[in-house]
Amino acid sequence: MEFIKYAPNKKKTGAFTKETELFSESEVAKVYRFHQSMGDKYNQTPLVALDAFAASVRLKGFHVKDESKRGNLKAFKLLGGAYAVANSICKKLGKDIAEVDFEYLKSAEVKQKLGDLVFAAASDGNHGKSVAWAANEFNQKSIVYMPKGTVQDRIDAIENLGGTVVVSDDNYDWCVREVNRLSAEKGWEVVLDTASEGDAQVATWVMQGYATMGYEAVTQLGDAIPTHVFLQAGVGSMAAAMTAVIANHYKEKCPKIYILEPHQAACYYESGIKNDGSACSVDGDMDSIMAGLSCGVPNPISWEIIRNFADGFFSCDDVLTANGMRILGNPLGDDARVIAGESGALGTGFIDEIMKRQPELAKQIGLDEKSCVLVFSTEGDTDTQNYRDIVWYGKYPRG
Repeated sequence: MEFIKYAPNKKKTGAFTKETELFSESEVAKVYRFHQSMGDKYNQTPLVALDAFAASVRLKGFHVKDESKRGNLKAFKLLGGAYAVANSICKKLGKDIAEVDFEYLKSAEVKQKLGDLVFAAASDGNHGKSVAWAANEFNQKSIVYMPKGTVQDRIDAIENLGGTVVVSDDNYDWCVREVNRLSAEKGWEVVLDTASEGDAQVATWVMQGYATMGYEAVTQLGDAIPTHVFLQAGVGSMAAAMTAVIANHYKEKCPKIYILEPHQAACYYESGIKNDGSACSVDGDMDSIMAGLSCGVPNPISWEIIRNFADGFFSCDDVLTANGMRILGNPLGDDARVIAGESGALGTGFIDEIMKRQPELAKQIGLDEKSCVLVFSTEGDTDTQNYRDIVWYGKYPRG
């Protein structure tokens, strides 16, 4: 079994383009100001230094951004959904989001001006939950289309926030197309986290919302500049947003950035293999345990950023993220425990695999005892039963 497949990015330019400019320091400051206006609904999540784990895999440092502690949604997606829904409302009001705050958008005055709206999303769980949460906060309705095989925990989480859930008989990419089709027919407000279909502006707002997570991370790191950043990708919106924030922040000191995906949905890896500078899609059931990464069509905005700044692409077996969940949930020494879901633990499992069992590949990408690594654990145990089955009972063993 091939646990890891690697494609170097031969099209990397390091060029700052209009897509990268979406995450300039001034744009990120605007996003951060809005999130701060959410009051106690916003919190900065921990950046955890796992020194004992770093020593065990012969690295100088290993940092994990722990998004299991993001509000009450246990996922970074809260940031993107809230910012995109807020911007959609501002657009209808004829206002720039910099002119308003969270409380104003929740007000009876705004509700009276807008009437009843329905915000529609396609999601495996976390993005839909964030859209439902934001719509509910702003006294509006939401509907979320989810791919087949979606677990009940994630359905319940959206419905508990007032959202309507439709589970399809097809994959995530089909849900994206269906939401766009029905929204045009029914007048729904589309809030998708990809620009592969529909309104690129809304997808941009979602991505910009994620920038707060990146801003927090680089601020928390301070002078501890990472040498390597590993970012998991579905459509690539989070990965591209973090890449752009990091590139804008560190500039000529930008660390090496690598993209991680499940074998079943490795569209960025396949794009790297294709090697002509264009994005490549994949299709099929994409039945990885990393449900949040089971997307076969790259977000075009994300691809522009990632192509220019990523150093390479890795396609990974599901067992890596299962190992990552167990490692983070059962820490060494004085390391803090991190509760990481299936789409959050891939970076940790990847590092454990490559440093202990694939030294030549680690050497190829410059990982050694002088390296400082940053990963983002983007969700907690959003599927509680599967989390226990993996962490308690050893589901998906390495073998």
